[in-house]
Amino acid sequence: MNRSLVLIAFAAGCGASVGPAATNARVRVAHLSPGAPAVDFCLAPHGTASFTGPILAGAGRAAGLSYATVTRYFDVDPARYDVRLVAPGAADCKQPLAGLDDFTKLPELTAGASFTVAAEGTLGGQGDAAFTLRGYADDAEPAAGQAALRFLHASPGTPAVDVGAGGGALFAPVFTNVAFGAAASVATAPLADALLSARAHGSSDDVLAIAHAALPAGTIATAFAIGQLGVAATPLRVLLCIDNGEPNGVHSPCTVVGDAPHNARLRVAHLAPDAPAVDVCLAPAGAAFGATPLLRSLGATGLSYAQVTAYVAVPAASYDVRVVHASAGGCATPAIPDTRGVAVTADLVATVAAIGDLEPIAQDPALRLAVFVDTAAVAADRTKLRFVHASPGTPTVDVGLGTGAGFQRLFAGVAFGKVAVHAPLENGYLDTVPIMSTTLTARLAGSSTDALSIAHISFDPGAIATAFAIGGKTAQSANPLRFLVCRDSRPADGLLTACTIAP
Repeated sequence: MNRSLVLIAFAAGCGASVGPAATNARVRVAHLSPGAPAVDFCLAPHGTASFTGPILAGAGRAAGLSYATVTRYFDVDPARYDVRLVAPGAADCKQPLAGLDDFTKLPELTAGASFTVAAEGTLGGQGDAAFTLRGYADDAEPAAGQAALRFLHASPGTPAVDVGAGGGALFAPVFTNVAFGAAASVATAPLADALLSARAHGSSDDVLAIAHAALPAGTIATAFAIGQLGVAATPLRVLLCIDNGEPNGVHSPCTVVGDAPHNARLRVAHLAPDAPAVDVCLAPAGAAFGATPLLRSLGATGLSYAQVTAYVAVPAASYDVRVVHASAGGCATPAIPDTRGVAVTADLVATVAAIGDLEPIAQDPALRLAVFVDTAAVAADRTKLRFVHASPGTPTVDVGLGTGAGFQRLFAGVAFGKVAVHAPLENGYLDTVPIMSTTLTARLAGSSTDALSIAHISFDPGAIATAFAIGGKTAQSANPLRFLVCRDSRPADGLLTACTIAP
């Protein structure tokens, strides 16, 4: 047996390595091919066909290497090697697994460096998804106080991806446009209880999330994207390996992590009649606010009075919320006191509305944030309609259809900042047959006099809509009392919900 393979057999039979000698290279093998059986492997100096092994069987691992597992690092002489895959339990290297050709295009292993040889693609796959072995030079020790994180895209059929911290509208890219078979590395500050997300390059929709990720200082880690989109047996996941962690026998310390994102959908409404354009900052409860407000991060310059954003995804968490002037451009200076500890649960759909007066007059309420839980489901032949009272100078109101003696009350006794809660409403919504070409009217509660009406309004089958009472600050002629009717279920107009001010 030549010296290289003696070193391999010795390393496989020993405990934890204390690191490579300067004259040696280190190599490990990763099985990242979904649907492929367990394998063992043999090595030969490049071009010689003098294979020795099977390596794992010689190390006491007769079951071979199964999908989503990675061997520990083995010390070898610096050289270029060819690899032959064989079936687990094979007595020798004569018979390649499934008739596969030997893999002869791997990089040279250099002294003092570490390498991963990864089985990628699928057996029977074509083009980029064809089964193959690829070699990757692994990361060196990080600088003091930092960690090293590498992302390696090994999910066949999955397009190029972006990977970053946070998720949804709070996503901050770390790795961008990483294609299948490629890798990218970054030195980072230690991570504690972090959220990492992945999405198709250029998309705003997360497809995978890793919650509570931790990466202590000094850690070298590789996150392998494995599995396939839409394949239940081998779903898209991340195989997270601590490259400088303590081996578990012949395996590197690796864990399959990640799941479908658990996001909520939020939108922001500016309904304060005397406030300039605003933006909103979100931070995990108790944490410092970031540098960039939410709307600015999405390409908007703020939200003006009577505008409502489209829904955006945010990770489920507890948040502190800060309203800032859009002109400020940052999150340092709040326009009003922060709203703290807003619980955002998975699958929540909600409107976060700025309501009240920035400079209150008489008995008008001061500017604050209100959270209204929305609905996203309606039967195809039904309509859901809700009324929200956001007019600071207007007393409690009744809202319904028709005018004068023909008035039919739908929402009774709605006070500022509230929705109606009486039967048959559910969460403020009336579930009704479609409403076609009628008049929407508001009156002071208990009055028979119409205060505000919109004629010829319709809500089609399958529609979800919210009618906000807005404006009407006491002693202010600008921005008088009006309805803001938002078609919540319609496709967004860019970054805004489709809303109309009337009359």
